[in-house]
Amino acid sequence: MSSERNIDPFAVMILVLSVIGLILLAALDFAAFDLNGSGTRWSCLSCEYSTTGDIIAQVVILILLILQIVIALNELLPKRLIEKDLNLIGMILACLTILFVIIGIASFGIEYSEYYWWPETGFYGAIIAGILNLALFFLKFKNR
Repeated sequence: MSSERNIDPFAVMILVLSVIGLILLAALDFAAFDLNGSGTRWSCLSCEYSTTGDIIAQVVILILLILQIVIALNELLPKRLIEKDLNLIGMILACLTILFVIIGIASFGIEYSEYYWWPETGFYGAIIAGILNLALFFLKFKNR
């Protein structure tokens, strides 16, 4: 008999998705707009054309993704730091991630509504990570 602990594939996927979403949001642009044919302007954590709303949303999203990483790591550790089932908290964090991505892009879109604007890679990375993590946390919660 072996006392090996099985690795939770859901926790691994949540960890990977959260790290990818975090990297894409932190390293790449969140949104962009065309300044009437004179060039493209971007919104990111260090960009000049970011709005207050989308900067705040991006920072909150980063924190939420870090918390999801912590939950996934807690599930993968041989001896958990937190013994409590954190799947419901993970679902709430994933829902909040989706909500703040929508708030951030809405803030950007409202601010630059007179220009042609579009979401960029950071937006897509964060929204996809939020949606897939929500589904994975739900499946973990349902199958416990």
